[in-house]
Amino acid sequence: ILASVIHACQDHSQRVRYYATESLFNVVKVIPTLAVQHFLILFEILRSLYADVDLDVRSGAELLDKKLKEVLVGAINAGSFSVDVLVPLFAKFVGSGTKHKQTKKLTLTWLQELVEKLIGSPLLEFLHLLLGGVFAMVADPNATIRNLSLTFLQSVLPKLLCKKGNEDFTEMPENAQTKVDFDKILQSLVTTMEHPDPFVRKVAMYWMSRIVQAHMGAAGEVGGGKSSGGLTKHGLLEKEVVMEDLEDGKEGDGRSYSSSSLQHLTAASISVRNSLPHVLPGILLSIGDTFHTRTS
Repeated sequence: ILASVIHACQDHSQRVRYYATESLFNVVKVIPTLAVQHFLILFEILRSLYADVDLDVRSGAELLDKKLKEVLVGAINAGSFSVDVLVPLFAKFVGSGTKHKQTKKLTLTWLQELVEKLIGSPLLEFLHLLLGGVFAMVADPNATIRNLSLTFLQSVLPKLLCKKGNEDFTEMPENAQTKVDFDKILQSLVTTMEHPDPFVRKVAMYWMSRIVQAHMGAAGEVGGGKSSGGLTKHGLLEKEVVMEDLEDGKEGDGRSYSSSSLQHLTAASISVRNSLPHVLPGILLSIGDTFHTRTS
């Protein structure tokens, strides 16, 4: 049945495509397990219907899209489907090679749905594979694409920040914390800071500053509580605090960064600290950006 309906969705007749879309909606609604099993095929058909020349077909595709999102999110949260199956698909459509506006829009709405409704934020584990393409969409000629990409970035960033005595930082899901590859995320941001569009560079630098500030803000705590957060109001590490901590570490009094003090840090904080040597050259190069509204 599913094969026949999918074939009809590609018919030359507008009426056939419309009723096939309605039939596909009913199949997804009545037999959700079938939709989950053949999701990759259904998404390809959905992409085609979503960009159909006929308004009625596109309206039907929007209803199908909503139902398919509902079914798949439920399956992932129930453990019967893995989000890593979706990542290569979405990474392909957020890449610079995607020219179709409707495909970009559809992909961004799916990413937003997954970020908002998946329990434990499992998408964060694969975020570095998507960031480059999403940041590129911030400079898209289409206003809808730009707004959707910014909305996604605004939704994801708080999930990467840990709460360290600052209400501005949002707690990262405990079960996702150890899976986030901050090294690759920060490297992706450094690459994005070379984007030709100045606003994209600015947003990438803002991301960089927030992540580093959030996870390096415990420097004072690591150094034995000499500083409440280890960061000044300008977001820079105080030289005196850093030097004192380094000297204390040399004396071997138990406050070295590489030994017992690190056990008080989250896995995310350690990951960010370890990745800084890899991304610091790119950060330093970005200081020379001449765009007047660039975050310093």
